[in-house]
Amino acid sequence: MEEHRLTPMKNGYDQKLFNDLYKKTEGLRRALAYQIDARRFGVDSDEILSWFDVKFIYVFNKYCDQMEPELVKGHVINALKTFKYRIMREAY
Repeated sequence: MEEHRLTPMKNGYDQKLFNDLYKKTEGLRRALAYQIDARRFGVDSDEILSWFDVKFIYVFNKYCDQMEPELVKGHVINALKTFKYRIMREAY
């Protein structure tokens, strides 16, 4: 859904932080994807989960070198929740 916004990862980004945040937000991404009715978009639930993965990568790449790790985590969580509402608005 937002693949066109992705850019290559910044040079020297913290891979450990990326992997840590990815693992910590995995449950949130799954829960948010589960709350969306995939039939309204004509896709399966794995496709919707991949939308949230793309959003995670985009937000992490945007803020990873500008802020502390906890603030990056907060931005990622907020962006994922906001993204869910945006998807639901389009569906209904």
